[in-house]
Amino acid sequence: MGEPGNPGPSRNYALWLVLGIPAATVVAGIWTIVAISSESGVDADPDPVRRTAQVQVVSIEADQAAATRGLSARVEIDGGGALVRLGQSTGPVAPRLQLIHPIESTRDRQIELAPHPQGWRANEPVAARHGWQLRLVAADGSWRVVGRYHPGDTTVELVPSVAAP
Repeated sequence: MGEPGNPGPSRNYALWLVLGIPAATVVAGIWTIVAISSESGVDADPDPVRRTAQVQVVSIEADQAAATRGLSARVEIDGGGALVRLGQSTGPVAPRLQLIHPIESTRDRQIELAPHPQGWRANEPVAARHGWQLRLVAADGSWRVVGRYHPGDTTVELVPSVAAP
């Protein structure tokens, strides 16, 4: 017990502040370094990115090719997967349907499409409790159309991300 006038060791709040604030700062700094260096802490965009100074530059050639060709698609989502309907034929080779997670690149998915009388069929579920950026990409990467899935959507329109020249 402390002497009269001395608050005692358990009531010395200034000491706790002097020790606690620097300790909390060190712990927060270590946590920040771990979060930044983790695999999901990098870019949310899976495309190859070239960094120039503090600017990230991504190629938009595939988007321009889709805009030039006037490509568009509609993804009709049901419980068992999705039906992808292209606005025009892109050939016999199946495009790839990419589901890009808005925050964690480790949760990105790529779904293989199978031929269907009305387009291309994805037999894996697309619906989720979070949003996706949907991208339909040619097998050779020559064109790309994009759209945004929000939880509960049953249809998503995919269009080029740039305007036709």
